Amino acid sequence: MGLTDYRALLIDCDEVLVDRDSGVLAALQPLLDSRGGHPSREQVLAEYNTVVANLYPRFAELGFSGVLCFAHRQLAERWGLHASWEEGMSFARSAGSWALFEDAPGAMLYLRKFYRLRVRGDRDAEDRGVLCERLGIAPEDFISLADDLQWLSEQAEDVQPVLHVTRPSVAAHGVFDRCLIGRQRPRQPSPCAAEYCISSMADLVAQHQLSLRR
Repeated sequence: MGLTDYRALLIDCDEVLVDRDSGVLAALQPLLDSRGGHPSREQVLAEYNTVVANLYPRFAELGFSGVLCFAHRQLAERWGLHASWEEGMSFARSAGSWALFEDAPGAMLYLRKFYRLRVRGDRDAEDRGVLCERLGIAPEDFISLADDLQWLSEQAEDVQPVLHVTRPSVAAHGVFDRCLIGRQRPRQPSPCAAEYCISSMADLVAQHQLSLRR
């Protein structure tokens, strides 16, 4: 199926539109300074992702800030450090200032001319409105990870076919074609593990423009 055949894009927020990894690393820097040594970016993010994944079953209880706060505390414990709850909450609140990738606003502005856009991610209520404004979408078009299956069952038929724009580490939903955004990869894998493997949102725009010319 060509890019122009889809009616909607379900776009993951973090590491597709928002530079979550850089934001997390910057917010963890005080802990890393206390830890010492020189752990690699990949090692720190792998530990962070493991801790967050283990906490996500408690998302309904903890909320987004709670998950990040507990993740901060557990990372400190792993590294033999003490971290206060105030430091944990400061880390959690940093999510509101995570930067967009440079190509994200322009790509969203272009793509909404051709598709219905839904963004998939988690944020606290006080951060969600600002993020939606930065992305140029309505608040109701931001779908929580906890609610995405409900959206699939209630809305997907109205917007099919849908292309899920995500990062390679995210498991497939099974019902959507996928476009994998590998921002950290100098070259995309061949053969691609999805319908599309590209390097950025800007590349998605370029591929769509090529499809229009065919």
